[in-house]
Amino acid sequence: MVEGAEHLTVAINGSLMHPQPTGLSRYGVELCSCLLRSLPKAKIYTKLKELEDLFPEQVVSKGPKFKHPANLGSNLKRLLWLQSGMRLNLHLQKPSLNFAPIAEGIIYSPVPQIVTIHDLLPLYDPVFMPRWKTYYSKILPKILKNHCTNIICISEFTKNELSKYYPEINENLIKVIHPGFNPSSFQNIREFIFSDKFGFNDYFLLVGEGRPYKNLELVPKALSIYTGNSILAICGRIPDDEKMRIQEIANEVGVGSRLRWLGYVSDEDLGLLYKNSNAFIFPSLYEGFGLPLLEAMSFGAPILSSNAASLPEVGGNVPIYFDPIDPIDLSQKMELLVHNQTIVEGMRTAGFQRVKHFTWEESAHKHIDLFINILN
Repeated sequence: MVEGAEHLTVAINGSLMHPQPTGLSRYGVELCSCLLRSLPKAKIYTKLKELEDLFPEQVVSKGPKFKHPANLGSNLKRLLWLQSGMRLNLHLQKPSLNFAPIAEGIIYSPVPQIVTIHDLLPLYDPVFMPRWKTYYSKILPKILKNHCTNIICISEFTKNELSKYYPEINENLIKVIHPGFNPSSFQNIREFIFSDKFGFNDYFLLVGEGRPYKNLELVPKALSIYTGNSILAICGRIPDDEKMRIQEIANEVGVGSRLRWLGYVSDEDLGLLYKNSNAFIFPSLYEGFGLPLLEAMSFGAPILSSNAASLPEVGGNVPIYFDPIDPIDLSQKMELLVHNQTIVEGMRTAGFQRVKHFTWEESAHKHIDLFINILN
């Protein structure tokens, strides 16, 4: 436990957490679990049963239950409750600090407030996220400038984005704290033959939600140039229209029959898919951090990563990087990995070492150090 942590009374906004975590929700659950273990007087406002079971004395089950996937109505209810119900609770309970692991702060917070910025995607791609454009362009910068004691960014890339889009924010208030990675939920204890479970062996892996900036369509194009017969396994919640669009692209380039749409898979199955893949491919154009890189490293998966946004910051010298708008470049890197086992083994060794530097315990300790410094 960090010295002085036992006395901190921190209120945590856990309103975005849900039972099938990806992205923001997974980040929130993992980080806040570590924080609650180290901060016995902290309270988290959430209706996630997993946290209620683990921390019955620290969960405040108030506010609207988050619905996944989110819609306009559920988000409005949640944001309005933060500005009313949670603010009232802060006023009555008088904690030392209010902490949001997401980009949602309270206007005129009655206690010092810290807000976390993961990315500024609604400003990078406002067409994709029109409902959030107004919040990120008009409301969030005012909250950060006028109603926050400090701001946490999950990468240097996101900090630079914050300075670019919100130059009025004092850079001295911004602290970069990387997320961590918890491999325990990915462990498999059952014995079976991999090909019997999934129906394939020779494959490249894509992981992530189907959003335009994820750039998934690049990979079928590269697969059509690649000389082998590998299939492409795609994990994650892909909206029907996006799935149809990518499938049509794959059909047009002659590899439509080699795509396998697996949908949302359990953490246990995801670990197996990383471990047995020819390579994990991350073609994204924009990421605030890129947690799948750490997931892939922890299972020894060879990694082919886009050289865009935060991905080189997270991946370091482990992945082989490619131009995310050039399918020929990616196909050449796919060939290189499949035909050079020395590179693969070196990548596995380097990945196992690098992922050790990203732990939730270390991330939580840095958060607590920041909390203590602010209050002192």
